[in-house]
Amino acid sequence: MIDKDLKIYDSVCTGCSACTEACMFPDESGINPIQLIINENGLNVPRINKVTCTECMKCYKACPTEDKIFNSDVTFDSYKAKIGNCYFGYSLDHEHRFEAATAGITTEIAAYLLDTKQVDGVISSYQNEDNDIITEIFTCSSEVKKTRGSIYRQVSALNGLGEKIESGRHKKLLFIGLSCHISGLKTLQKANKYLKKNVEFITIALFCKQTKTEEFSDMERSLLGAKPNQKINYRGKGWPGMTRVEGEKSLPLSDIRFGLMWGSFAFTPDYCFSCSDPIGLEADISVGDAWLSQYSADKIGSSLFVANTSKGDNIIKEMEKIGKIHLKRETVDNLLASQSTSHIIFKTSYSNARNALFGNVGAEDDTPNRYIKLIWWIKFNKKLVEWIFRSKIVTIIPNIILRVYAKISMVVFIRIFKHHPSTDSFNET
Repeated sequence: MIDKDLKIYDSVCTGCSACTEACMFPDESGINPIQLIINENGLNVPRINKVTCTECMKCYKACPTEDKIFNSDVTFDSYKAKIGNCYFGYSLDHEHRFEAATAGITTEIAAYLLDTKQVDGVISSYQNEDNDIITEIFTCSSEVKKTRGSIYRQVSALNGLGEKIESGRHKKLLFIGLSCHISGLKTLQKANKYLKKNVEFITIALFCKQTKTEEFSDMERSLLGAKPNQKINYRGKGWPGMTRVEGEKSLPLSDIRFGLMWGSFAFTPDYCFSCSDPIGLEADISVGDAWLSQYSADKIGSSLFVANTSKGDNIIKEMEKIGKIHLKRETVDNLLASQSTSHIIFKTSYSNARNALFGNVGAEDDTPNRYIKLIWWIKFNKKLVEWIFRSKIVTIIPNIILRVYAKISMVVFIRIFKHHPSTDSFNET
């Protein structure tokens, strides 16, 4: 995050790179005063060269974080009320459905919009064979399958985007990313005159309650017996998918060691606790997995997705009409339950306390004591699970004990929420 004094707060910076893209005043060598660096936590964050900076404030205007932190009025009830038309479905292309993370819905939409020339490019990110994260503008529908699967790492999706768009002379683009990337894109458009004037975007957000640091991938490599920095393929191969590396063993996504790191927020960067949009409601369409008991028998792949705008809803219905996707209406309550309603409540309540206690920004204000207790429980549980993995103790603890601990951890999480005003009728699935 960059404030009006051009002070940078690493703890709540997502590394989206809207700020670096907004800077329009390179020095004599052609280098912009603001650049991404990797900090001591292994995360991409911006740094400003005060010698060459002209203080044009473009980076400040493009940063999507400050307004959301200090002027957030999100509550669970207001957030729920904003959720658009909810659907269950999947791609009717078996390969897309089986190999992708979200039953091929995102891949299918990207290919459809390119084939029908509704966009002239698709911006999406993927991991190459050298384990580098690449953000590319795809112009051919057959190429978008590169982006199937999940990354589970910090992605600076906007870095270098302006140059790519201008060099390709793109006018209408589909942008696929997390809610933090969508927010960054929208604020970047306001700060960058070229993008604002010349480019129209359709946006897809992937449901996201948290991303992970590079250390998470290192822990996964250890479990898989992989080489240092070897690419990990997350998801795909049916539902809920596999975690695998080429030439080594694979683990199902249901493996308790994987699930424990997710459920405890272990190796989750602090900036994720500043997020109040886990469903991605700023996008035209948002997409995620159908984690509901009524869909668990489907081992090929199924998804829940939301049309947050009429533009998004029209695209989804067009695709159903011509036989690209299977579609049926779902309820908002089921959509929330599929992502764990208690976690959605946590991410859409008392942002001041989350920013203060995770990001060391701002103050707790009038946050209820029960919510403060929940935050301290999460911080304790997060550190404990991280220690279990870092010390390699996890390799000698029987899976049954890990499962019992994970269950206890979730029960504690839910019990602390028991008297939250938004959970009176809450029924966790």
